[in-house]
Amino acid sequence: MKILLVLLCSVMTILSLHAEEKRDYKGAHLTFEESEYDFGEVSRKGENRSCSFRFVNDGTEPLVVLSATTSCSCLKAEFSRKPIAVGERGEIQLTLEAKKVDKGVFRRVVQIRSNSVCGTEIITIKGVTKD
Repeated sequence: MKILLVLLCSVMTILSLHAEEKRDYKGAHLTFEESEYDFGEVSRKGENRSCSFRFVNDGTEPLVVLSATTSCSCLKAEFSRKPIAVGERGEIQLTLEAKKVDKGVFRRVVQIRSNSVCGTEIITIKGVTKD
């Protein structure tokens, strides 16, 4: 399962890099400023940790984020369902419940589905939990 997920992430990254080179989007297009966030060391006994993933609609039509599917129950995603106009920015807020993460190195992915010409994007968080 992990190999399949890594392969899917790799393919999506390659496709998004290729699409970014062309810049001939006909329709909405979601481009993240960063696609990975490193929390570093996180205490499992501490408070929830949050991060934001900012994006821009660099397409030709309004962008609508439809869903954000997390890879575990330890991660919650929040985003606006309002259309993002051409050239405008938006963000997806992720909240990590560290107490639900096993001790040690972790990596979690979130699948972002939208009306973008690419359809689906992947964002990732990582870190190390300690007791």
